[in-house]
Amino acid sequence: MTDDHDAICTNFAVVRQFDDLDRVVAIRDTILALNRSAVTRADVDRGLETPLTTREAAALFTCLQKNGAATQSATDERGFADYTFEVDPSEVDRVLTQQAAVIASDGRSSQTGQDDGVEFVATLPGGFEPTSARVRSIPDIASTIRNQVFDADSSVRIANPYFDPSLELVSDLASLPRRDIETRLLTRETADEEGDTRTTLNKMWDLIDEDHRDNFEVRDLYRWDEKQGSQAFATHAKIVIVDDRVCYVGSANLTDTSLSTNFEFGVVVEGDIVEDAATVFDEVFEYSHPVDLPI
Repeated sequence: MTDDHDAICTNFAVVRQFDDLDRVVAIRDTILALNRSAVTRADVDRGLETPLTTREAAALFTCLQKNGAATQSATDERGFADYTFEVDPSEVDRVLTQQAAVIASDGRSSQTGQDDGVEFVATLPGGFEPTSARVRSIPDIASTIRNQVFDADSSVRIANPYFDPSLELVSDLASLPRRDIETRLLTRETADEEGDTRTTLNKMWDLIDEDHRDNFEVRDLYRWDEKQGSQAFATHAKIVIVDDRVCYVGSANLTDTSLSTNFEFGVVVEGDIVEDAATVFDEVFEYSHPVDLPI
């Protein structure tokens, strides 16, 4: 956790998820009233008139983590929103007070006033401090993907070329098959014995119990042209499609650098057009090579 109690927030997951200033203040005061460091979603719920939704809880703890006010101390098979976190009360006060101030600003109002089915998401460069409320209110890519997959009811399709096996999101994705969510992952170069992709896929496989492994399918799209001595084609798309209803498309790989310090940009779309993305994904997925796990 940070020692700088005046630090400006760099993650605004709470701003993105909550548009009720009083609710954010109530959450802050509930956590402070607990007067202890170990906090769970259930602890916060007991102090609120309306319990946190899964998306709200995920946004809350993501925001506290990303801004140095909390660290993950215990996992839970129900997913990230139900993990246990060690919090610093003074840092929670700082972070949620700043988030409440942004919600109250004109910038937040202009962001929520959008009524179309498309929004921008971004990872902002490390150390960068936005001066515009509009920039601060742009949701970050990591939280967006995390919230999307937590909301999945039936299916998640992912195209992603590069991984970090240590990324928390990897464990989140592995929890999908355990919830009977049909999970399809398209990637590349799984035959590379030294690559992080192989390590990541094997880690996910180990996290899925035997009864649910049929819900997890992986395919590889990568071909080397022996005559030309160069890559013929490969997947380079970064897509997350949830339940045929919402789709993230952007530049970020599922790596710590892409999701925390690079400048990455993307869009989230909702509505009928998502079926087009799912159809393209499915056809390319079927064209790709099945991967037998563990590798």
